[in-house]
Formats: sequence, C-alpha cells, structure tokens
Amino acid sequence: MPDAVDAVHDRWRRLRPDLDVAPILVVGRVTRLGRLIQRRSDELLREHGLGRTDFDVLAALVRRDAPLTPTAVADETLLSAPAVTKRIRTLLDAGLIARSSNPDDGRGYLVVPTDAGREVLAAALDVQVAAEAAMIAGLGPDERAGLETGLAALLRDLEG
Repeated sequence: MPDAVDAVHDRWRRLRPDLDVAPILVVGRVTRLGRLIQRRSDELLREHGLGRTDFDVLAALVRRDAPLTPTAVADETLLSAPAVTKRIRTLLDAGLIARSSNPDDGRGYLVVPTDAGREVLAAALDVQVAAEAAMIAGLGPDERAGLETGLAALLRDLEG
C-alpha cells in the first residue's frame, strides 16, 4: 500500500528522471515519521503541561542526574541554543527546573530538575513510552529488528 512519501518520490521521479530520488524513500519517511511522532507527543504531553521539546530537555536533565550547562543540554537534545534557552525559561517558570551559577564559568549557569520536575517527568515518561509502544505495535518482530538495526546504522553514520 503506497504512502505519502511514495507519492512524493513518484512525482519527483517524473519531474526529474535525470536524478536518483530513491533516498527520498528513506529520508522522507524518517522526516515524516519524526513530525508525526512530534505532533502526537505534543498532544499527549500537553496533559502534563509539557511539549515534546520541554519533555526532551527535562528528560535529559533527569537522565544525566547532574547539573548541566545549556550547551550540554543542547548537545544532549540536538536542540539549537535559542531553543534550549526558551525551553529552560519555560521549565524554570513552571518550577520544573532550577538554575544556579556555574562555578567553572562566572558568566554561565547550570540547570537541574526540581523534585516537581522529576515527578512530572516520571508521570509523562510512563505515558510517552506507552504511546511509543502503541505506535510501533503494528510492526512484526522482524520489521522492528530491521528498523532498529537500520536506523541505528544511519544514526551512527550521520553522527560521525
């Protein structure tokens, strides 16, 4: 059964027969899936007062279990510096993270999750992981294993 990316690929193949547009079948699907997952996550996490990027920042802080600089948060989440700054401000205002001066950099600061932030993340994580499980429930074991292997190889290659 064709999907939206098949249609895009086929259109480009007709418009540009001189160009190998086969990569669209992988990259286009990964991009489209990312956007669909982001949208579903935003809707789901809204119940917890979070968007997906808020969740990602808070999760990075809880996972690392140590104060992080905004730069380290950006590295961990692959968000841009302005996006991290915005998310930190939102999470600070909500009382989900705390900020302190960075003893190693007089101009910088560190952020950590508050107890309230840890509680919100724990509740949101349970819901998010269950939703992610539901998203892939239609895949058979071989399909899932193939995706895990292929996507991991692609990620390793792109991250260098």
